[in-house]
Amino acid sequence: MFLPPPILIETNKLRTHPNNPRYIREENMERLKRSISKRSKFLTVKPLWVNTDMVVFSGNQRLRACIALGIEKVPCYVLDWTEEEQREAMILDNTHNGEWDQDMLANDGWDVEQLKEWGVPID
Repeated sequence: MFLPPPILIETNKLRTHPNNPRYIREENMERLKRSISKRSKFLTVKPLWVNTDMVVFSGNQRLRACIALGIEKVPCYVLDWTEEEQREAMILDNTHNGEWDQDMLANDGWDVEQLKEWGVPID
């Protein structure tokens, strides 16, 4: 399935999902806000997914960060998906597989402070 480009929707028209099982700690929210502030164009690469009632089922934390930053419009896909499809997407979008190769990060010229800022746990 190919999707058309995302559309910009005013943040005040969007609602976070009341049953979102994902939360974000304050320090990580601050990191997310800094990331969005510096790289807002990344939002176009990973738009929010909303249902036809304008409830976000993928991207709740990004929406919260954007609202806190005063961003008035965000890129979204409006998807007419079943409740089951939305619930599945809500979980799968937040299931991050894999592990960081700490040796590669340490030895291939990565900036440790940048990696920490980007949310990579550094041993």
